[in-house]
Amino acid sequence: MDYETSLSWRGPYWYAGRRPKRNSNGDAPEDLDVALLNMFERDGTPPTALPAAIVVDIKNLIDGDNEAFFDWLQRHIRALPCDVPFYILADGDDLIPDGLQVTAIIDRVVPDDVLLMLICIHQRSLMRSEEAQLRRKVFGRIPDFGTAPHHTGSSSLMVVGVSGRFLEWQDASDQKVEVVGAFDGKMAMEFMSMRAFDAVVIDAAFDDAVEYIRQIRRDARFAGLPVLAVCEGEEDSALLFRNGASDVIVGENRKETLARRITSAIRFGKRRRLADRILAESQMWLRQQITEGGLSAGEYTNYLETCSNALAVRGLDLWEMRLQPESFGLEVSSADELDEIHTTLLSIADATSRDEDLVCLVKDLGPVAVLKNEAGTVRLQKRISSILTHTVR
Repeated sequence: MDYETSLSWRGPYWYAGRRPKRNSNGDAPEDLDVALLNMFERDGTPPTALPAAIVVDIKNLIDGDNEAFFDWLQRHIRALPCDVPFYILADGDDLIPDGLQVTAIIDRVVPDDVLLMLICIHQRSLMRSEEAQLRRKVFGRIPDFGTAPHHTGSSSLMVVGVSGRFLEWQDASDQKVEVVGAFDGKMAMEFMSMRAFDAVVIDAAFDDAVEYIRQIRRDARFAGLPVLAVCEGEEDSALLFRNGASDVIVGENRKETLARRITSAIRFGKRRRLADRILAESQMWLRQQITEGGLSAGEYTNYLETCSNALAVRGLDLWEMRLQPESFGLEVSSADELDEIHTTLLSIADATSRDEDLVCLVKDLGPVAVLKNEAGTVRLQKRISSILTHTVR
């Protein structure tokens, strides 16, 4: 799993039944959290502060009010200025209402620290998706850049293991989703490197399941891929979560419940894959622009303004780093030397920053890195200084 240990944006939790735990490093105060059931019973309107996440344990709802509650909740979710992680906590016996556009349906036995980690992961994934859409809007479609095999193909589900339930997984999946089976983790990795998969089900004995999950998570291409692991009892579920499972399917599930869980995982995985593809193509295109003099000042300014406005909705700032030699104590004696240092700085920034950060050359301005948080600027400054200390004399 693409581990995240801090929230991309902080805010209150909207919750019903289970309130997510907080980090100890300065999160939003708990008295801002919104108890959804109390708010619903008063037909109230949640405060305007953007939530960090929405978590609903469906066991805590009154069956007769479920439809009315979710109608009320979705009305307020649609009024939010941007997407936030939205979770349903459930087990195999729970009936999940149809039509809910949730980030994930997760077994309620998920440990508190894993739930917080998943919120952090999904926050970042939503921002990556928004960054991909923003680049497509500002820079347009990028022609003549081939797509990596693991980004290519129709929506698909990978099932790993030989439990004999392959037909059950096919039956639980949408007819438009291709279901592909693999005997073990090695075979699964080979298939996944050749075409796209939007989610994985690990249906194997516990020890094998742990190993297969680890194999998938060790590959950076699949670090954010939704992985659902099957286990027979709750005693193994926490360990599967801690080893990288996005969800754990414990025991028998209602057919419709299983279908909802798989559908939500595939939907999120497809969104992740499309964002990964656009960001990868964009990164290659930006590298090409270096050899052609860089982005125009107009393109760059348009990106800064659009991105800054999008981040402001979440209460975040954009951080711009000008990658100039003097910022790192370097003296330049010629134009050729300046070009060489610019290339070095861009290379280090490209390797150190995240995919959703913009690293590029701008005409008449030079190399820049545009980051989504202040911690990224500190990390990049240290990395560049460390490398230049050992390479530039």
